[in-house]
Amino acid sequence: MAANYSDCIQWSAEEFQNFGKVPQISPHTYHELDLFQEAALIALLDDYPRQWLQCYTMGFDPKNHQDWTAVHIADSSGAEIFEALQKGRMWVNVIHIDRYNGEYAQLIAQMYQVINQNCDHITQAKSAFSAIILSSPGIQVYCHVDADANMLWHLKGRKKLWVYPARDERFTPQTYIEEIIGQDRHEDIPYQHWFDEHAFSHELLPGQAISWPQHAPHRVENVDFNISMTTSYGSVESRRQLSVHGANHHLLKPLGIKNRSTALHGPIPTLKEFSYRLMSKLGMLKSDKRNASNVSDLELDAKHPEGMSTRDKKQTTAFAFVD
Repeated sequence: MAANYSDCIQWSAEEFQNFGKVPQISPHTYHELDLFQEAALIALLDDYPRQWLQCYTMGFDPKNHQDWTAVHIADSSGAEIFEALQKGRMWVNVIHIDRYNGEYAQLIAQMYQVINQNCDHITQAKSAFSAIILSSPGIQVYCHVDADANMLWHLKGRKKLWVYPARDERFTPQTYIEEIIGQDRHEDIPYQHWFDEHAFSHELLPGQAISWPQHAPHRVENVDFNISMTTSYGSVESRRQLSVHGANHHLLKPLGIKNRSTALHGPIPTLKEFSYRLMSKLGMLKSDKRNASNVSDLELDAKHPEGMSTRDKKQTTAFAFVD
């Protein structure tokens, strides 16, 4: 019999109404499920496809996102990954969990059923990307903007998160969002300490979810070893947002049009969405000028005091070939 995960989300009418409109903290009980207990996650990691198991290390300064560096996981077991993360400064992203495991797929499908049924402003929301994130104490995720609408469900430990106003030119110029959607720019964006004066900030505890408007910049600092689940979705509304910015980047910008409207309603945005989707369907949007490097000589190593060691030479990580 299929498991019922719908009861894990029991929000007030106001929380459903505000979901995706403003940054907010909401309760959940996913962290109580067997699926997210240490034994289950270790077993999941033992057999997880290595091209779907990303690992990175990073520096201490939130302004230096260039310090983000790939780390080989190689043949490490799930127990070794857990041990190394608690020693070192690493971030492991277990991507596509709903494509790999039917139980997680069922949970995430029910998550969006609840959202669709209770959020009048969100239509036909479906999973676009899901991952479990395992984080070492003290590490960070640099300030960035995700193309899709997304949220974070916290499961274990503590992490601090700052969310900045969405599509605000002080933090993310319009061209940044267009280039991120067009895959001509990385999701990381330049960060300044004064950004925090305008942030919605919170230290997440297990059983709390944080959500925010699409294209809101955000960054993370992990207090102790912790586990979260990130989920992104596509809805009628979020796809329109993507299409308008995507059409601006691929159609209007090459024509030299500088004042590119981001309006979402009316005949012009409808035409933009149709054109962008058609170009995507015809394979005309492939650009990806981003130059991320997943070549590294660092390797996760549970036996090393710092949780990772150095290889003799730099090689391409298995997750460089993600599909």
